[in-house]
Amino acid sequence: MTAPLILCIEDEPSLRDDIAAELREASYRVIAVGDAQEALDQLDSRRPDLILCDIVMPGMDGHALLAHLRATRPNFDDIPFVFLTALSSREQMIEGHRAGADDYLTKPIDYDLLHAMVAARLDQVARLRSSRRDAPSTAVLDRLAVGVVLLGEDGGVRHANRAAQILAREAKIDLGPRIGVEGGDGRKLVALAKKVASGQVAEAALLLETGGRRLMVLGRPLGQAAGKDGIAAMLTISDPERQQALDAETLRQLFDLTPSEACVALLIAEGLRRDQVADRLDVSSTTVAFHLRNIFDKTGLRRQADLLGLVRSMPMVWTDP
Repeated sequence: MTAPLILCIEDEPSLRDDIAAELREASYRVIAVGDAQEALDQLDSRRPDLILCDIVMPGMDGHALLAHLRATRPNFDDIPFVFLTALSSREQMIEGHRAGADDYLTKPIDYDLLHAMVAARLDQVARLRSSRRDAPSTAVLDRLAVGVVLLGEDGGVRHANRAAQILAREAKIDLGPRIGVEGGDGRKLVALAKKVASGQVAEAALLLETGGRRLMVLGRPLGQAAGKDGIAAMLTISDPERQQALDAETLRQLFDLTPSEACVALLIAEGLRRDQVADRLDVSSTTVAFHLRNIFDKTGLRRQADLLGLVRSMPMVWTDP
């Protein structure tokens, strides 16, 4: 397991070195920089698990840096931000908390307190992220006009969104407790569900003709994106003749992506290369690569081709008539 990464922003070299040494001794990875601009440069390509930041610094001070991050980097909102300050007045603390700071450490640094605070903050974030992954909301699936069926490890149906239920009724598809349909296509559909739920294949597709309808069924194991609730794979059911674009907000909610990650995913799905995505978003190629790593982690994918297929397999957004 990779050790947590801590960004330490402190303009006093000796204190910065001491803090970094203490944290590395405790087996944390550390990026140590001397001012806010260096920190922003690092944050273009690195995502720390916690930020320690001096308040009084040349150029952009700690409060201004925090305000800048809250305004321009919403994907960093869940990263604990802790101020290092020689000022421990009540007014300073109130100002910092109003700006969004999570905690304070006063100088001279009590290193026992530093270790305890860092461990507690990292544990809190880990528990929040774990609970968010392990109890995913299925409500966002009902926004999709493509049918989505979530499968357990045994291939059984765990959840079907509103569109899947409507398509199933129209095409005479049985959604429970296992997905199925009469005829030869029914056996193929059951086999597809078992293969993706067990992880035997990275993806599978079936053109289903039933109930007078022609439907495309795509199946994918969720891999690392699977939760502890037993959901192991996802089937999408769609009408190939009714295709609309998936919006970034729905994609973001489906996979817990940040707004920037959702934009990158959609541009990749359009067929753009990484350098073209960077030009379109006016960011560096390193930043695009950073977002892609996060997207792959959250979706359980490993290749851009898989990402393109995933986004295109759920191409419609529900609109009520």
